[in-house]
Amino acid sequence: MEETLTPGARRALDRAAGRAVARGAAAVEPADLIAALVDEPESRAAELVAEFGLEPEGVHRALGVASPSAAAEGAKVAEAPEAPQSRSMRSVLGEATARARVDGRKASVGTEHLLAGLLVEAGDALAALRDAGLDLDGLRDLLTREEEPEPLPPLEGPPLDLSDAVRSVDIARVLDASANRAREGLRVAEDYARFALDDPGLTRRLKEVRHRLAETLRGFDPDLLIASRDVREDVGAHIMTRSEQVRENPRAVLAANFKRAAEALRSLEEYGKLVDVWIAGRFEVLRYDVYTLEKLMMTAVQAYRTLDDRRLMLLVGGLPTLGDLTWIVGEALAGGADVVQLREKNLPDRELLTRAREVRILTAQAGARFIMNDRPDLARLAGADGVHLGQDDVTVRDARRIVGPNMVIGVSTHEPAQVDAAVVAGAGYLGVGPVFPSATKDFDEPELAGLGYVRTVADSTKLPWFAIGGIDESNVDRVLEAGASRIAVSAAIVRAERPRVAAAALRAALDAVG
Repeated sequence: MEETLTPGARRALDRAAGRAVARGAAAVEPADLIAALVDEPESRAAELVAEFGLEPEGVHRALGVASPSAAAEGAKVAEAPEAPQSRSMRSVLGEATARARVDGRKASVGTEHLLAGLLVEAGDALAALRDAGLDLDGLRDLLTREEEPEPLPPLEGPPLDLSDAVRSVDIARVLDASANRAREGLRVAEDYARFALDDPGLTRRLKEVRHRLAETLRGFDPDLLIASRDVREDVGAHIMTRSEQVRENPRAVLAANFKRAAEALRSLEEYGKLVDVWIAGRFEVLRYDVYTLEKLMMTAVQAYRTLDDRRLMLLVGGLPTLGDLTWIVGEALAGGADVVQLREKNLPDRELLTRAREVRILTAQAGARFIMNDRPDLARLAGADGVHLGQDDVTVRDARRIVGPNMVIGVSTHEPAQVDAAVVAGAGYLGVGPVFPSATKDFDEPELAGLGYVRTVADSTKLPWFAIGGIDESNVDRVLEAGASRIAVSAAIVRAERPRVAAAALRAALDAVG
């Protein structure tokens, strides 16, 4: 992220690290950052905080921290060892980056974006500032409201060359027809995301593209476009191929309308160059965004088809013998597990592949899905239904090159920014956690994502995801109440005296919430 920061934002993060070190903390926290932002009164963040009711000295008093000058603090930071960022701070930075992108794909993260990230992701840490007189709600509304798309600059001269009436009307007919096709195609895709997938994230992305299209089209003279419209005399209006008359399934409807929107945007881009090159460039950006959305939507559809109502994933590995593995897997499947992920870290490849093929047989017989952890190459050789990747494993793109187009790819996530990155990369499902300390995998306490993260993901995407980390019969209800509908467990089944009974109890809890 370092190269995307403005100098002011970089200084603020350096001062925040210095504050964390000075108070002997193990990691930089949001309170360090808010104090650091107002250490430099001329920064945009400090000006906003003052505008909404609290001067820098008031911020420092409310937080109970010292008020060093920016210069003195900078000197301290230069001598202090670097402090890592806490999970909540990483969430703040992820939100700040997202806010900066609203201003443009290459916009740098400024102090105002860091402040917005704090307001969205670390509101609880700022509660003391509200008590001291800061209008947190007003400040949040200002920094996080949905901005109208940037208005187009006025065109120099008429939108089309009216000196050639025939040419202007002909071009206007092309632009009008293409604009209608683009709007219609995007609306059909948005309806699918909204009503079929019930996915808020994809719906929001499509709506944003639709709104940006509408704003870009304002660069043309709407009266001229409508006046040039002549459906009755349009030679293409009544020409329809058989492929246009038939749609085999909803997925075919979705695919056809993404193609319709992309082709229309290409036409707008090319003919738009006759009007204004800048406007044509906007259509080009929209077209590439539609390509990305098509990938995300089709990946989601494929994931739903692969995982549909699969809700209980067994994570299994590290057992002494192949016989132990097949017994545990068989018992879990009999108890209601419908996805099995094989996780082995220390076996030779040949032995691991043998175990994977045995699990493949058992899951196929039970009608369950089989996921291979970490190893896309062995997943393909074993005929698995999917492969699961951690944050440090090969990328989704590289895994896809190995496993081909049909295998589902899952990605572990520990914070909201990783969810967004995984979705954009084309993940078919997500691991969400760790929710609780795990008996089979060590996580430092600051690394626990917790139930708050589960709630965040539940509100942001309907892409299939499994809550993971320390989940068992004693706490599964809390996970489900937080919004999870799928869970991945290991010790709760593998180390149970009666694995089938343990799996059945977890399955019953999942089924009880529908």
